[in-house]
Formats: sequence, structure tokens, C-alpha cells
Amino acid sequence: MKRYRDLPLRVRLTLLYVALFSILLLVLTGVSYLDIRHFLIANLTSQLEAQAKPAVEQWQRTTVGPAVGVPGPTLPPHLQPSPGEESAPAGAKELARNLSTVSTMALVLDRQGNVVAASGKQANNVKPDTPCYEKAVAQGQRATCVVKVGGDRYLALAIPLRRTVTGETVGVAEIATSLRPVDRILGRQKFVLGAGFGALLLLGTILGLWLTTSALKPLNDMVDTCHRIAAGDLSQRVDLPRQKDEIGKLAAAFDDMVRQLESAFEAQEAFIASAAHELRTPLAAIQGSLEVLLRGALDDPPNAHRLTQSMYREVTRLFRLCDQLLDLSRLRSAESIHRNDVDLQAFFDEFVYQAKFLVQERQFSLVAGPAVTVSLDADALKQVLFNLIDNAVQHTAEGGEIRVGWQAGNDGVRIFVEDDGEGILPQDLPHVFEPFYRGDRSRSRRRGGTGLGLTLSKKLVEAHGGRITVVSKPGDGAKFRITLPPALLRRG
Repeated sequence: MKRYRDLPLRVRLTLLYVALFSILLLVLTGVSYLDIRHFLIANLTSQLEAQAKPAVEQWQRTTVGPAVGVPGPTLPPHLQPSPGEESAPAGAKELARNLSTVSTMALVLDRQGNVVAASGKQANNVKPDTPCYEKAVAQGQRATCVVKVGGDRYLALAIPLRRTVTGETVGVAEIATSLRPVDRILGRQKFVLGAGFGALLLLGTILGLWLTTSALKPLNDMVDTCHRIAAGDLSQRVDLPRQKDEIGKLAAAFDDMVRQLESAFEAQEAFIASAAHELRTPLAAIQGSLEVLLRGALDDPPNAHRLTQSMYREVTRLFRLCDQLLDLSRLRSAESIHRNDVDLQAFFDEFVYQAKFLVQERQFSLVAGPAVTVSLDADALKQVLFNLIDNAVQHTAEGGEIRVGWQAGNDGVRIFVEDDGEGILPQDLPHVFEPFYRGDRSRSRRRGGTGLGLTLSKKLVEAHGGRITVVSKPGDGAKFRITLPPALLRRG
């Protein structure tokens, strides 16, 4: 069994196909052979019946009285009837002679199974078939059997002999003919069926191997494609647009998987490049400040103080960037979220108190919704809202307004953060949740942003099974919407 499992799939499928095909051919050839044999025997039996019918009818017409003793024919001693035997059919000798022809021989037997008359070649050598004889006598029905005479087989038909007056069975007439012609036909039929079986089996094996090879070719193409992808070429695709079966669906799913992997690797490369660029900028600033200090700026206390403050800000920004990168690496699935039932009213009362220190000179208001309890991670939601508030502060002038709040409905819970700041340009809107993306990089960097706040917020919301969207126009502020699924809603 282990060796069978080690064979190629196309060989195993071909072997299975050939085995099933062989069984089918064996059944068909066997049934065909038996049907032909039955037809030939039945046809030969009909011929014997047609040949025997006139003789038996003539015997019935001429035999009307009770059975009388009939002198035994000139037979060998072991076939002679016993002296005084009076149960033999009358006219047995004449009947046997009328039943026999060049190709047939006939026997006439009494009720005890003794041969009382025989006619035809080798008739004296025939030994009556007991079951056949007993069936004809006991049941009064015609019966057929195969007997051997010398080295040949003969088909024998046993016909019960009845008196026309009383209907009593007084004996049995057996007419037999050689099965040699039938055996020759059946021999040729065996040869034809055997040759046909072998030819069809060979043709079926070749055809099955061709079919399995062609059917599995897409799988071999997939294997080759996998090898090329493993070598680093993610642009490779199986691409079976015309094949709609299971293999075609597998190829389509495989291509889709590779396409997503390629996108993921491209995004990873872009992320690494952006992260390296973001890390390089503060490091370059720190290096420049240190070079100035090493060249003698330490002797100028005001200049040295300014440079150390600048380095401190860059180091602080590096720490914040590293923390957010670690948060992104840890946030891989909903397993990173620790949910508890949170009363949104109490949550936002606490959050607004803390957020007022962040908005500084801007107006800040809470738009409260219905009293609801939501199953979520309160710390994660607070981090998302602080990121959105920080983003709103960066893009809203002093005196502007920032609003937070929530709504609840049959489609879940919607939490929003809105501002009336400068808004987002249309070309920047599709990219605001991408890592390190900034519409105005220089100004955002001066404001201290890392470019990861919105990305982290999106990941945290999606880990809850929700989604975050933004609607904005230049000069009309930005409206961020967090939608949590109804499954998290616990109405209060």
C-alpha cells in the first residue's frame, strides 16, 4: 500500500481506471458469452423438440390401449428388458427409429428407467441421465441435459410418453444430438471475446493514461509555477481562464493567493522603505546636531542648549515611532483584543475629560447617543480616539471645533470624530490609512506626526470586526466614522 501511495497520481488514477474498466469488460464479455451459449442451447433444444414432435404425436395416435409387453429390440444384454416386463411403452422400437436421424440418436425408456429401444449412431453407448429422466417421469415435463458419449458431449431432450386415453406416463423418449458444432461456435466466441477484451483493455489503458495526463497537466503547471514563485518570481500565474472545473477553481484560488502574497510583499517592502526613511530623518538630525556640538558648539551655551533640545525632540519622536511599530507588529488578529462590556456614556465622560488637555485652544464637544453597552477593548478604543483627536488637532487651527460622539442602530454602533479644519485633498483621501503617508510631509513632520496613527487606528477597529471611514473636502474639515458590528452591541 505504501508503494502504491508513492506512485505518481496519474499512474494511480490510471490503475484505478483500468481496474474498473477490466471489471466492466469481464462482466460484459461474461454476460455476452453466457447469453450466446444460452441462445445456441435453446435453439438446439427447439430443433430437437420440433424433430421429436411428429414422431411422438404419431406414437400417441397409434397407441390407444393399455401398455402391453413389447419384445425387446436387438440390444446388448445389459439393455434387454427383463423377462415378463409389461411396463414398456408399446411401439418403442418404431418410436426410437422415427426419432433418430443422421445427426441425432434416440432412446426409449420405461417407467423404471430401463432402455427398451435405441436408434442412431452410438445410441447403445448412451447412459441415460437419471435427474433428467426422473424429472420427465415425475413431473411430466420435458427436460434437457448434457451427456457424454465417448469423448463428445451430447445435448439430450427427455420427453414424457403418455397414453392418449388415460394420460398416464408410461415411459420417456430421449433424443440427443452432438454439441460439437455449438462448442466450435462457443470456442470461436471465446477467442473473439478474449481478443476483444485484450484489445479494449490495452486501448483503455492508453486512453486512460492520456486522459489522466491531460487532466492533471494544469496541476503540473501549478507545480512548475510554485517552483518559479519559490525562486522569487511572484509575477508568475497559472492562469486557466477556460477551465471551469475543480482544477480551474483551484488554479484561480492559487492565482488569487499569489496575487495577495505579491501585494503583501510589495506593501511590506514599501513599509520597510518608509520606516527606514522615517527613522533616517531624525537620526540624521541627531547626527548633525552632534557634529555641530563636537566642532565647538559646546563652548556656546545658548547654541548647545538649542541643539540638545532639538535632539531630545527627535529622540522622543523615535521612541513614539518605535512604540507604534511594535503595536502594529503585535496587532495581528482579534486575539490581541481583550473585550469587556463597556458603557459608552461612562467611557466618553472619562475620555472627554482627558482629551480636553490635548485639544488646547480649540473647542471640544461631546454629542452623546443612547445609553448602550458595547463589548470591546476600552484601552484600544481610547487609543483610536486619541489618534483621531491628535490628527484633528494637527489639521485644525486654534479656535476651531472638534466633536466626538456615538450613535446606535440596528446596523451596530457608530462612533465619530469630526473637525472643521483644513480638510483632506481628494488625491490624499484614499491613502490616509496607509503607513507613513502624509499629504504634506514637511508640515506633518514639523507637527511631530509619525504617519502611523491612522494606520494603527484602522488595525484596532478591524480587530473588533468593524471598519473606519473618512469623509472630507478641502476647507470643510474631516469626518471619521467608526462602525462596530451589531454583534458587539449590548443595549442598556
